Amino acid sequence: MKATSEAFAPQLSSLMLMSYRFFQDGNWKDAESLYSQACAPLSKVLPFSSDNSNPSIQKDPTNPKIFTNRAITRIKLQSWDACIDDCIKAVELERSNMKAYYYLAQAQLALNHPNEALSSALTAYEKCLETWSSSTQAVSGLVLQAKKLKWEAKEKEKIRQRSDLLRELEDGLNNRKRAELRDLKHLHLDASDEAEEKADVELSTRTKIEELRNVFAVADPKYLQRRVDYLFSYDETSKRANEMSTGGPRLPD
Repeated sequence: MKATSEAFAPQLSSLMLMSYRFFQDGNWKDAESLYSQACAPLSKVLPFSSDNSNPSIQKDPTNPKIFTNRAITRIKLQSWDACIDDCIKAVELERSNMKAYYYLAQAQLALNHPNEALSSALTAYEKCLETWSSSTQAVSGLVLQAKKLKWEAKEKEKIRQRSDLLRELEDGLNNRKRAELRDLKHLHLDASDEAEEKADVELSTRTKIEELRNVFAVADPKYLQRRVDYLFSYDETSKRANEMSTGGPRLPD
């Protein structure tokens, strides 16, 4: 097998080089096809053709770098599910693969999965800190983006729940109003008094509904000066990211 690998090494090297050039030229589809061939079983590496319609990896993938290269190519193509598959495979091959977690978080965000994206981004950030990577600042920005989207998802759910509660309370007030108006008919009031009583009931209900809406408006986050959860760790995250990008404090000898 080693001899076979050595025999195919020049061809694989050529595929990788061509893939990189296609990627740099913005030819994402052909780059993806070539990366797929580079990942394929050595015995099944085929001459390149831009007509390859199913460049999937089925057997014997051994190089995590090729998977991460194809993952970022698929990000450019917005092939989010396929990108996630590549990232997961790259992590299986190399648990410390920071790029795999970084690209995975981007794809998960694109699919509106902020919880999973935050977990992946935090893992990538930890890997950056472990290796003093120059990518720390970019990864920290993705962490904050994932935190922001996670927080926004929670806020939307809270607002939805508040809206449901407000609607239920307003319905209760309107049902009470209708009941009071029905009761007026049994009091045998003259037309003038009945009209006055109806006006009072209508006014009372409108006033209560308006007060209720004001209470909910004040309680709504957009009317309050809030401290946003996703920014709590901003200072420390940014500080450490800046240290990474500028060389940071010297490590002990």
